[in-house]
Amino acid sequence: MEWVEAFYSKQEEWSGCYTSLPGPEDHERAQFVTAALAGQMGRVLELGAGGGQSALATAKLGHEVTAIELVARTAAHARTLVPQAAPGTLHIVEGSFYTLPLPETFDVICYWDGFGVGTDAQQRMLLQRVARWLAPSGTVLMDINTPWYWARASGRQMSASTFVRQYDFDADGCRMLDHWWQAERPAERVTQSLRCYSPQDLRLLVEGTGLVLEQVEPGGAVDYEAGTYASSVPLEQAMQYRALLRHDSEWRKTNGTT
Repeated sequence: MEWVEAFYSKQEEWSGCYTSLPGPEDHERAQFVTAALAGQMGRVLELGAGGGQSALATAKLGHEVTAIELVARTAAHARTLVPQAAPGTLHIVEGSFYTLPLPETFDVICYWDGFGVGTDAQQRMLLQRVARWLAPSGTVLMDINTPWYWARASGRQMSASTFVRQYDFDADGCRMLDHWWQAERPAERVTQSLRCYSPQDLRLLVEGTGLVLEQVEPGGAVDYEAGTYASSVPLEQAMQYRALLRHDSEWRKTNGTT
């Protein structure tokens, strides 16, 4: 996963995507957390929180949010948002969620638009950590990239004033590849590589981690020819789906929560 910090640092430097204000997607995510808690207030852990926009939107709904972010520049921006939340409701932790110790448990653990950075073994290790951090009746919300969409998107290229972006797909590794570079410096290209999972692939991945996939909600898709985005499409067309996971029955038996 050596690419992770370099890619997200350059992505922020060239696009400013992690130092913007909370937008509609951040508020939609916050509402999704509240729905998972049936309208109650809860303790929320956000993994890979970027600039903290979604974490702030969630905290503003009354939840207590701990947000973990690896990249120093974006974590620093997230800390500037803390005063906008009620005192004690937004905590920013800089570091890797693969190694950070977290003694608390959380009612909701969310990972928006980033799952799959490592190998299957590394993802399973993370899921095992998530199972330990999750309260007995808690919920995990994760955005998962689909292989069918990203295979079709391979070769698509987009240009902005400060960067060029191209999608590719590693069919053997089933990974979405997202290349970014500046037109005048193509040799400095950085690449995001995310493992894609069908729902059945994800069910196999989580076996033995203490978690089980309970629900799948399809996301949206871009029509590149028309230049439009549909926020909700059938699963077989979606670029991502939102996975809802909870503790499996064996974990509940072992921990006395049957």
